[in-house]
Amino acid sequence: MKYYLAVVQEGNITQAAKKLCIAQPPLSRQIRLLEEELGVTLFLRGKKEIQLTEEGRFLKQQAEEIIELMEKTKEQLGKFGGTVHGLVSVAAAESFGIGLLSEMVEAFHREYPQVHFQIWCGNSDEVRDKLERGLADVGIVRAPVYMEQCEQIFLRSEPWVAAMSRNHPLAGEAGDEVRLERLGGETLMVPVRASLQEEINHWFNEIAQDREILCYYNSSASMLPMVERGMGIAICPGSARYFTGGDGIVYKTIVEPRKESRLYMVKRRYQMLPQAAGAFWDFVCSTFPPA
Repeated sequence: MKYYLAVVQEGNITQAAKKLCIAQPPLSRQIRLLEEELGVTLFLRGKKEIQLTEEGRFLKQQAEEIIELMEKTKEQLGKFGGTVHGLVSVAAAESFGIGLLSEMVEAFHREYPQVHFQIWCGNSDEVRDKLERGLADVGIVRAPVYMEQCEQIFLRSEPWVAAMSRNHPLAGEAGDEVRLERLGGETLMVPVRASLQEEINHWFNEIAQDREILCYYNSSASMLPMVERGMGIAICPGSARYFTGGDGIVYKTIVEPRKESRLYMVKRRYQMLPQAAGAFWDFVCSTFPPA
């Protein structure tokens, strides 16, 4: 796999051989044997460079994950016993990562200074995928998300808020709350996750209000500049306010009815966590009541 990835990265078998400090013929032979074993053609070979086939692109993605998992496994196996140290891999729902997760890591690191973290951010469905493929030790997810095969710790609830330009008429109204019905006639931006879209649609159906959706966003950081330009109002978790340091956006908590978003830390059920990740899970369990 490492030889294959070197060839992909260099785009040329001769250059890859130099990078690997081996002769070119043995490397070519290894690639041919790999193609024969898999029964596919991985490269379209040109005079100066190679091009990946569809099968080759798929193997590249899988090989990167295989190597990452192998290296992580080797590192963690060497950490068992003695002082708690090593690496904890966390996949976190994006808008959560800068909020409560940073507080948890800070408190844990004071107690276990030799533990380090690898943090990956995405939406909750992507977090679940990372966990299921063994590419993260624990995950931070936002309900609703299907996690039947996972153990979970309830962390906290946070309100859903309406993020709007400071120049929007609603932003100038007194107070830090906005009634849901006031958003019915506005141009809205909502999360791309299907389960969250369904939840938000249900809110408006309950009060018999239509809604106009401008866009579905996967990243709060990419959506907020459009809000600041006055293109629409974004419905987002309260922790999205961590993503902007300017004063061009106003956040108002959605009320009547007030809507809450629940956050959980999860791991695969019956999974034996590496030492450092196990210590982090136990630390969080002692801090928050079980779900």
